[in-house]
Parts: sequence; structure tokens; C-alpha cells
Amino acid sequence: MNPYILALIILISWVILVYALHKRGVLKKAGLTLWGPFIMWRTQKGRDLIERLSRPRKFWLAYAFLSKIICLVVMIFIMGLLIWEATLVTSIPAESAPSPEMILGIPGINPLIPIWYGILGLVVAIIVHEFAHGILTRVGDLKLKSLGLVFLIFPMGAFVEPDEEELTKTDKKRRTNVFAVGASTNIIIALVFAFLFSSVFLTSATPIRDGPVVVSTADDGPAYWAGFQFGAQLDEVNGVQITSADDLLNISAPAPGQPAVVEYYYDDERHSDVVTSGVAITQTSSGLPAYDAGIREGMIIASINGTEIRNPEDFSEAMARTQPHQTVSVTVLVYSADTDSFRVDPGITQITLASRNDYLGEMSTDPEERDIGFLGINTAYMGMATRSVDSIKDLLAHPFRGDSGLGDAFSSVLAYIALPFWGLAPIQDTISDLFLVEGALSALPGDAFWILANCFYWIFWINLMVGMTNVLPAVPLDGGYLFRDFLDSILSKLKKDASKEERERFVSGITMGLAVIVLMLIVWQLIGPRIL
Repeated sequence: MNPYILALIILISWVILVYALHKRGVLKKAGLTLWGPFIMWRTQKGRDLIERLSRPRKFWLAYAFLSKIICLVVMIFIMGLLIWEATLVTSIPAESAPSPEMILGIPGINPLIPIWYGILGLVVAIIVHEFAHGILTRVGDLKLKSLGLVFLIFPMGAFVEPDEEELTKTDKKRRTNVFAVGASTNIIIALVFAFLFSSVFLTSATPIRDGPVVVSTADDGPAYWAGFQFGAQLDEVNGVQITSADDLLNISAPAPGQPAVVEYYYDDERHSDVVTSGVAITQTSSGLPAYDAGIREGMIIASINGTEIRNPEDFSEAMARTQPHQTVSVTVLVYSADTDSFRVDPGITQITLASRNDYLGEMSTDPEERDIGFLGINTAYMGMATRSVDSIKDLLAHPFRGDSGLGDAFSSVLAYIALPFWGLAPIQDTISDLFLVEGALSALPGDAFWILANCFYWIFWINLMVGMTNVLPAVPLDGGYLFRDFLDSILSKLKKDASKEERERFVSGITMGLAVIVLMLIVWQLIGPRIL
């Protein structure tokens, strides 16, 4: 049975069971509270532990001060990121727009988050977040009403419940201390586990071979129909050794449409397949010449203006000889299911090119460079997008290697967070088989090394998401309450003659308005590409 269907059946059964127990009063007798599909167990136990942990008060007060700085910096960063993403919406095709479940960082709902690793990360995130709140509550001599656990079939995390009325009435310094430490602790825990994942674990992994690794295949392209999977490591093409992705750019390949023998490793075994040779389309851009002419992903560009295209370098050289708005003759091969082979598409024979410089605009690195024709496609030999095994290790173990400035570092951070989108988190067998574990960690039994590494990455990822989400300046998130108190402090200094009631009305209005803006920026990412 499909695991997602099984999970849905279990969840529905759980909801029916807990609501039945709630109606019969069984939960109340057991000291349990129903909150939606969740069960909350409140207890006074654990207060002594928080009391002991809160005793080095000077340390925690310094930690709370640092937490406020962290929250302020991350708040500005995440708001800037949301605004930047909003400006990109118009360039995102409707079919590539994020779905609602992709916005939610919930294991089992978000398809990117593996259920068990995601649950582990979420449990750790909730526990450290709530316990940080509890410790600073006691450091500020505020009451803790209760502690407890939240269940959804199994324990999902812990919570600490301060006295809300007392928290509201206390001074801003104590209140902001409590609000700041939850999100900041998640962010600090995320950084610690990112260090463990990359600098402790993945630095111990050494590539076994040098060949480039297939990270994606174009739909309906040669590699797709040959059955190539993510993680296949190329070794030879027609007897020619392939040691890097660059070797595929000028490979001495058979004529387009002709067979080529590809030797590769997959699941730690060597394989040999016959694949149709040729430079295949991996992506077409709507509204540009190739797309308008009917060229689609997976097709092979066999010739341009009579020049045979055997490898990506041939394609680049052929395009370099064209001019903007020139009409060129083309030969395109398309897969035929009837013959299980690639055949000439008789409907595509000529294309009028666009201007490369007009398309690139400000993205052009050298605006003075001679303008050439532009098709609006991305290509790869056999339709295989590949990465060197060393670049995969760098993504995992050395994400900032080669960075020369803040812009590069920012891109590296986004790439590191995006590892799940690239199929590199969790690290699957097809990727782990490319590496040999060396050093002290090689003593770990079986797959324990990779399981622990995946645990560390997902603890990092979930904690980062929880921390960054909670610092958003939108009530009822921690960041919303922090922003409200920060704004009130600034206003009280700028407008000393304003009454408390006037300040509260102004601060409440700004806080509510900002919460609406945050919500709109998030929703815009969902609906913007679909309506523009």
C-alpha cells in the first residue's frame, strides 16, 4: 500500500478515536485535553528541572540579549527574502508555482520532508523552543502554569505554558526575553547540527570514483527512455572515459539519433546500456523561438543551418555563427513510441531566432559582447544534467568553498537549505554509494553513518524553518510580539508626549498591518504565478 495512503488511514482512525474518547469524558479523566486532532497532556512535573536550569541567571540574561540581536537580524533577513521572492513571482511558470503543502513544513504533508527524519527534527525543534521559553520565564520570576506533551498518534513535542496574564503585565524587558529565546534557540541548534552534518560527518566521506553523477534527466529524452536514474555515475561513453561533466561538452559522440554504449555505476553495481546519442532539450522557455516552433523537452537538436550537432560544444559554436532575428534551418528528432526510437520531426524545419542580449538584459556579464541568435532552450548531452562527485561533496561538506563575498555566501546558504529540492537530503543509497567513509567515523556499523548524518541535517533544517518562521513580525508568532514591544519602545522615546493608550492604538495598528502584509507575501507566492 502507498505509504501516504496508509498514513492518511491511520490519521483518520486517530481523529475518530480521540473524538470518541473526548465525548465519553475519558480524556478529561486522564488529565488530557483535546486540541483539534492533537492531545495535550498537562503536568506540573518537570518544573523542578526548569528551575534548576534557570539558576545561572546572568548567563541566561546575556543569552536573552544575544537572542534579541539574532531575532532582529533574522527578522530583517526573512522579510527581505519574502519581498525578494515576491518580485520573482512574475517569472515563475504556473506549473512551477509552489503548492500549499510545500509552504507547510509538516512531515507527511510536505512531500520534501521525509516522515521519520522530519518528525525527529520537529520534536527536537519544539522541545528546545518551549524549554527555552520556560527557562526565561523563570529567570524573569514569572509563573509557569504547566508543562506537557503534545500527541498526534505519538509524542510530537513538548510545551511550556507561562501565566499569560502575568506575562502581559510584566515589563517589556522580561517579556521580550521570553519571546526571543525560543526562535533564537532553534536557529542556534540549527547551526550546531549543520556543523555536525557538514564539518564532522560529510568531511569523512571520500568519493570512490571521479565520474559525473546524473542529477536529472529531461522528460522524453534519450537518458529518460534508457531508464537512467538520479545518482547514476557515468564511467564511459562508447569506450571513452568520462571523468568530469566537462568531458560531455566536447565528447566525440556518434551522429545524432545513433546508438551509444554508456557504462555507468548505479546502486554500487556497474551497468551498460545503449542510449540514443544527441544534444537533447532539458528546458524550453515559453514565448521564445524554440517553444513557439513546437520544440519541447526531450527532443534532440540534430543540426542547425546544416551543421551537425554531436555534442554541446557543437551547439554553442553553431549558435555563435547566427545573428538575432535570423531564420535558420533546423533538424529536430523526437521520440516515437511506435518504433521505440528517435525520428525526424517533419513539422519543425525553420526557426526565427531572438536576440541573446535582449533576453539576458542586465544579466549579461558583458553587454559589449557581439550579439547572437537565441533559441530559449537549455540542453545537455543525452538530456542528462550531471554534477561532478566532488561538487556534490562540496555542497554537503563545504558549502562556502570558493565564495568570495556576501553575495556568494548568500547563494551558498540558499543552496544548502535547498538540498532536499535537489534530492540530496536525505542522502539516499544511490548517493552514499558514491562515497567511502574514512577516519574514526568509519567504525560506525552498517548504514549508521548515513542515518546519523541524515538525522543531523533534518534537525538543522526543521529547526531553521521553525526559528525563521517564528521570527516573522506577525502576531501570534514570537516575532510579532517582539516587533510590537520593539516598536512601542521606539515610539515611547520618539513621542514622549503621547499617552499609553495612543501608543497602544498606533502599535496595534502597525503590528496588525504588518501581519497582514506577511500573510499576503506568503499567499502571493502560491497564487501569483497562477494568475499572471
